[in-house]
Amino acid sequence: MASTLSILATFTIIRSTFNDFVPKEIRDYLWSFIRRFSSEFTLVIEESHDGSSNHIFQATMEYLGSHVLSASAAEGSPKRLTVGKSEKVRKFTFGLDRHSEIVDIFHDVPLKWKYNADVNTNTNNQQKSESRWYELSFQKNHAEMVKSKYIPHIINKAKKLKDRNRIVKFHTVRRERWSSSAVNLDHPMTFDTLALDGDLKKTIMEDLDSFINGKEYYKKIGKVWKRGYLLYGPPGTGKSSLIAAMANHLNFDIYNMNLSAVNSDSSLEYLLLHVSNRSILVIEDIDCTVKLQNRDAGDTTASYPHVQVTLSGLLNAIDGLLSCCGDERIIVFTTNYKDKIDPALLRAGRMDKHICLSYSTASTFKQLAANYLGISNHNLFSRIEKIIEEINVSPAEVAGELMKSKDPKTCLEGLIELLESKASEATSKPEEGKGGNNTKQEKGCKSKGSNTTNSDSPNHNAITFLTVGPDPMIVREYTVKAELAPILKAVLLKHGDIVTDCSLNSMQCRSSLLEIACGIIQKLQAAKLEDLAEPELRSMLASVSDLESLKLRVSWLRKRLDQIIEALQLVKQCSTLEEDKRKIVQEIEEMQKELGSCRMEKLEKEKKTLRIQEMEAVIGTISESISSNEARLSCFYERSLVDGLLCL
Repeated sequence: MASTLSILATFTIIRSTFNDFVPKEIRDYLWSFIRRFSSEFTLVIEESHDGSSNHIFQATMEYLGSHVLSASAAEGSPKRLTVGKSEKVRKFTFGLDRHSEIVDIFHDVPLKWKYNADVNTNTNNQQKSESRWYELSFQKNHAEMVKSKYIPHIINKAKKLKDRNRIVKFHTVRRERWSSSAVNLDHPMTFDTLALDGDLKKTIMEDLDSFINGKEYYKKIGKVWKRGYLLYGPPGTGKSSLIAAMANHLNFDIYNMNLSAVNSDSSLEYLLLHVSNRSILVIEDIDCTVKLQNRDAGDTTASYPHVQVTLSGLLNAIDGLLSCCGDERIIVFTTNYKDKIDPALLRAGRMDKHICLSYSTASTFKQLAANYLGISNHNLFSRIEKIIEEINVSPAEVAGELMKSKDPKTCLEGLIELLESKASEATSKPEEGKGGNNTKQEKGCKSKGSNTTNSDSPNHNAITFLTVGPDPMIVREYTVKAELAPILKAVLLKHGDIVTDCSLNSMQCRSSLLEIACGIIQKLQAAKLEDLAEPELRSMLASVSDLESLKLRVSWLRKRLDQIIEALQLVKQCSTLEEDKRKIVQEIEEMQKELGSCRMEKLEKEKKTLRIQEMEAVIGTISESISSNEARLSCFYERSLVDGLLCL
């Protein structure tokens, strides 16, 4: 032990003497000479490069900062780390302390990092500046991999980390310029707490994720990396909440623009040029900007002389050459009345995806109850769900009632009182239950001029749209024949809004599709299994397949048609088996008559007897098959063909 300490002390004295008496230039030369015989290669990444900030240095600092804490428990890891947090980021940031080292593994290759920092002083021994740099050491045979893969990986990873960690900002317009003092967006709304029909929520999230990961795709097809959304529906249905959830999901800044505060097309161009990347530009109530209203509807601007932004100016700003000045941007338009928007704004490339946010359904109510009251079931739920499907009540109104007390029963009883009040108001106006003047239809998601927004949507020619009869009925926001209204109500209660994801947006088209589905159910409801023919069922099945191609949720109807077709085939099979059994019985009877004859030889009698036994065994097998098939068919004979499909 003493000899070991003596050796270490001697080595320390020699090293100190060497550093004190040998000039730095000679030391550097000796080290460079020794490195010539080493297989290790080192890259130096300084803080500045060619007189400006070194982007790779900043990326390295971000990248290593995400690794050092998780690697601190590993053997040989640095024991001293730096930690800090600025107002511009969400989380703490960690880093290496001076002269610390860490090993990163990339493609199974160890890569050693070392952080260095020196203080440069002037001749008067006063502090002047600090030099910082990273050293990346690796085996020479990995140089190409480091250059082509590892460094780009660091830059890309650092960008994602930085984007994920930054604070989301909310920008507004002041005097036709973006306010210099943007505020932090602390809106708590996320897709987890957003009350929205499950399938629609999933569709929106998948669309956003596809966009954010689509940089190379947009580049390949030669289109600007941006996407437009139109949120439409009555007030209080969650348009602002959805925008906040989108911003928190993507960690994008929000730029909120009121076009009535912009006095010219040139001011609009200036504002859009100064919207940062990774942001959401929100233009609310687009229908209220008169000069942008639907030209086909004969809108006038005479009474709004102060509005100077023109439709042409807006179109050029969001979809012209000006739109190329930026990447990774989302534009969200909102409106309460989609049919007031000019068709030129509605087309794909400007408003790529149209999202209808309508009145509360049973599904949204349950989500709100879970969020506000922390309950997933209650004995008052069934009563609320039954009423809420028949009236127009916004999610905001439902949420307002659920916030009035912390006691679930008190809140739910208050909500029932509100719903029954609205139901009685609707009942006192019977004219709203007929024709096309229903409030929910007018203020919901109906649009006279709406078009499908997806260029790759399926061929719709396979569907023949039905004309609503002379005595239509309103079920929620859909107009259908009076005879089909009870069926549609039962479908909506059982399966929810099956046209939520439909690729057709107009209420007229969606109502026609619902009539097709309800017409099929009506035929099945009135028929018995033996009255149906397989070609007729195949035709129904083809119609249901067409509905599914338009994204209607009717898989349950397709499965039932498949079951009925299978049952018809079993009926045919039973009929064939009965005929085979009859023939065999007849043949046995004839052979038994022959056996009764005295003329037959003994050997021949034995053969026929054995043959009869074999045929009787076949009859037994056939009888078992017939019994099995009849047992499977009993549910179709004893109950309606649509049993279990509807909530009656």
